[in-house]
Amino acid sequence: MRYISARQMIFEAYHTRRGNSPIADLFDNLKRIREKVGDNGAKLRSLIAEHKRNIRALSEASPFDNLEALKLAVKSSERRLSEMRTALEDVSKSSNEGHLPDNDWKIVNGLEAGQVISAVERQPQHLQALARYCFGPFTRDELAEDRETVEIALYREMLNEDIRLPGQGKGRPTAQQLETLRYLCMAALHHHSEVTWPYSRQGLHSPNAVRKWFNEYLGAEIDVHYWSRKDRISWGKVWRTLLDRLDYWEYLSLSSLAPLVEKAA
Repeated sequence: MRYISARQMIFEAYHTRRGNSPIADLFDNLKRIREKVGDNGAKLRSLIAEHKRNIRALSEASPFDNLEALKLAVKSSERRLSEMRTALEDVSKSSNEGHLPDNDWKIVNGLEAGQVISAVERQPQHLQALARYCFGPFTRDELAEDRETVEIALYREMLNEDIRLPGQGKGRPTAQQLETLRYLCMAALHHHSEVTWPYSRQGLHSPNAVRKWFNEYLGAEIDVHYWSRKDRISWGKVWRTLLDRLDYWEYLSLSSLAPLVEKAA
């Protein structure tokens, strides 16, 4: 599997797991497979390449080459591949005895995808949910739980920071103000997921777009007056705070995956 970015890595890894292919079953036994061959499929890939080079060198050898050494190299790489195939026999299920299994590369891809998914799912709940929601190959219905996880985390983050809300004054926020904040968290996540890769859509690009989304999606209203004013508290200021926080969470989530991009390339 070839990765060009952490975002694409998440999409490809989860696509591999959910795909209707023999490799999908790999993830049901991933812990057992890792115990036998390790987390990285690079070892198997390297052995396959080494064995092919040895065979090619022997087939192209001249009478002046050390044929015995070349034969020993072929036998050595063939033996090590046989040992690894035995470790993977429950997965590969190859009936082509004496040859490399047809799905060796699928196993390599599956092991690498397993690394990515493991890295995602070791993160805090709201970060892994954000990664799947923004970059996973899932439908919106499949992502309902992840969406709610991020929305609630974002809402609680704002409450913990004791952010001031429009019209709050010096007292505590009203139930209506808190409801608007909760809805704005939902809108911010929707916008963030729309404008990020692989969608790169327009999202809620203006105050009126946010107001329209509130009305059509939630059946609610939000006051977008003074949205861009910096001399007073407005929902626009809260909106920018929410988007900044989502950007930061995305950075945290993807940075833990970045080392795997180079490793798998």
